[in-house]
Amino acid sequence: MTRIFALCNNKGGVTKTTTTVNLGYGLARAGKRVLVIDTDAQSNSTYSLLGTLDQEVTLFDVLINGARISDAIMPSSQNGLYLVPSSINLSAADLLMASAAGRELKLTRALKQVSDFDYVLIDTPPNLGVLTVNAFMACTDVIIPIALTTYALIGISILETTMQELRENLDVPLPIFGVVANLDDHTRLSTDVLSAVREHFGELLFDSVIPRNIKVEEAHNQIACLFDYAPTSTGAVAYNKLVKEVIERAEGH
Repeated sequence: MTRIFALCNNKGGVTKTTTTVNLGYGLARAGKRVLVIDTDAQSNSTYSLLGTLDQEVTLFDVLINGARISDAIMPSSQNGLYLVPSSINLSAADLLMASAAGRELKLTRALKQVSDFDYVLIDTPPNLGVLTVNAFMACTDVIIPIALTTYALIGISILETTMQELRENLDVPLPIFGVVANLDDHTRLSTDVLSAVREHFGELLFDSVIPRNIKVEEAHNQIACLFDYAPTSTGAVAYNKLVKEVIERAEGH
């Protein structure tokens, strides 16, 4: 069965895109077929994986114009890693989809056309609009990236409330697959926030804690795979550990 992970946090700056991209690279390098879907109009995952934003068919065409998702899928430079690109046009999606029948299920229907991937990773915008709801409806599980900063848990209650409302109103299970702690800078604050996150989420929190590491940012900015760009960096080592945890948790080995 294809595992479809929606990476969600309604707060910006929590490294959702970085987590999505590095998880995508790591899973593909572990021999999995991986599809990243960029639902954020800022298109950061798209640029990070392709180095360009001028794709002919994008997620906008799939959700708004009825294009087939297979026509939007682009290969990345990493063998086994593919992308459905975003575009700035998606910033109007909430407006354009507001009155559409079954608007919450457009991505779910599109993904029914795709079956040959082990993992689908959906990078979501930093809000709880119609695109994030589409990601929730289409996914099998949710991964929550959290930055270990002062306001880490602010907003999480809003996210959890929204997820609970969707479970009740639209009858979707929406299990949390795991929580990824990011931007650990080994300060007292980071340690305290990590403790609070662990207390809140318990075993859902992955053991791998991703450090604040300049190499992660550099690789991202240079359209490079972190595992090639700086394989021995603390960031690459932590993401490698995370990838192993995800596979173990998803596949039971």
